[in-house]
Amino acid sequence: MKKIAKLSLVAAIAVSGLTAANATPLEEAIKGVDVSGTVVYRYDDRTTDNATADGFSNESNNSYKVALNLKSSINDDLTFNARTIIGDSTGMAEVGDSTTGADGEATFGLSHANFAYTGIMNTTVIAGKQAVPSPFAVQADAAGNENTGTGITSLTTVGPVTVAATYLNQTNLFGSTTGQDIAGLGLMGDLGPVALDGWYLQALESNSANDDGASLYTLGAKAKVEMVELTSRYSAIDPSASGMDTESIAKVGAKAKFGIVTASVDYGQSNDSDSYASLIGLAHSATTSPDADADVNLQAWALNLNKNDAQLIKATLGVDVLANVNLSATYADLSVDSAANSDASEYYGQLTYKMGKNFMTYARIGQVEYDVASGVASKDNTRGRLHVQYTF
Repeated sequence: MKKIAKLSLVAAIAVSGLTAANATPLEEAIKGVDVSGTVVYRYDDRTTDNATADGFSNESNNSYKVALNLKSSINDDLTFNARTIIGDSTGMAEVGDSTTGADGEATFGLSHANFAYTGIMNTTVIAGKQAVPSPFAVQADAAGNENTGTGITSLTTVGPVTVAATYLNQTNLFGSTTGQDIAGLGLMGDLGPVALDGWYLQALESNSANDDGASLYTLGAKAKVEMVELTSRYSAIDPSASGMDTESIAKVGAKAKFGIVTASVDYGQSNDSDSYASLIGLAHSATTSPDADADVNLQAWALNLNKNDAQLIKATLGVDVLANVNLSATYADLSVDSAANSDASEYYGQLTYKMGKNFMTYARIGQVEYDVASGVASKDNTRGRLHVQYTF
């Protein structure tokens, strides 16, 4: 993070508005304040065979997301943290289909507003509007959705182990307009060369058929052996409602770098969820919007494990053409046992250019091939993307 004296235009406008309200000189107001953030622009172009079938459409969209983090030290033990987002809720704002629509506007929202207290030995307490902890949620994403809630979280370090406890009386985890109470406990630490974490959450969705709640748990491990990075995670949700089975996702992955070449492979499997609207997102309903970016999930580009009884394998091979230029190719295959004609595969290439530590861009183009029944029109999808990202 940088001192706020080096603000971007967006940050300068935000701070000037605050100081004007307090009639305080700017140079006094910004003392002890740090700023960081990201700016992302994307252009997506997608063309689907027989686009009118099955709800598909051809589209080309411009989208943006600007995230600004402000951290202000009140005293040695207390800080105020805020995160504001210019986008669409907490994700990218599509400001119009460039082929059919006029240029639109993004929205402005307050994502975080909390106080962090560190006056207790080895403990940090965060109170207010904040990111939902645990791998079931997306804490921050430069381009995607984020999970937030209001409540209190504590982090205590005891030797090599960090203990996290949280209670949030309102979250957006289910992607619906009804709030959820979330109570959770997490343990994180290193056991030799292996980093381990375990989380338990008790969720209650208000004003819905699932008012009897659900229990969620996840176990993850990461290790590096020579040039190979290994990861694994098992995540499950156990609904209290009668007649609903436990649903789960298990995944493993390996990534290795040999000189200028990087290779990775990931495999994940989900079980039958009986259409329960969970945090993991195996089920689909009109009131849920599962987030494939959460660490409990596995995704490629168009394909992910937001399916019942599914298996997904993804393999990527990349080469550093130059010190700041990488060329990669990815292949992914999705098989689904719980529904007919849901299998799909995709392949895409990506060229990434890093101009500096805080600016990168990539161009990606690929093809998604969907399995369809005999006599049914093809719905294969060709897609391209330009992504530009600035970090400050």
